[in-house]
Amino acid sequence: MLVEAAGSVGLMKGKNYLAAQHARLTSRRGMGRAQLPVAHSMLVSAYWMLTRDQPYHDLGPEWLARRNDEAHARRLVAQLERLGHTLVLNPSA
Repeated sequence: MLVEAAGSVGLMKGKNYLAAQHARLTSRRGMGRAQLPVAHSMLVSAYWMLTRDQPYHDLGPEWLARRNDEAHARRLVAQLERLGHTLVLNPSA
């Protein structure tokens, strides 16, 4: 049933995190193979909602792209610091 629900999430066209995940995976793996990881994400979300007794909080469709940029910047800063440089980052406007 979760795989069927993941298939219906794929029809939402990027309105939430799961739809964006489905679209990203569909472009690489195809429709059938993209549904299983999305169903897994739904199951993990349900587990944590029940464990913590909290409602679902959607991360938004652009969360992964934003997270990857921030993580990439942190990795680059850490790499330069390991090489002996000190950095002061000023974000651009």
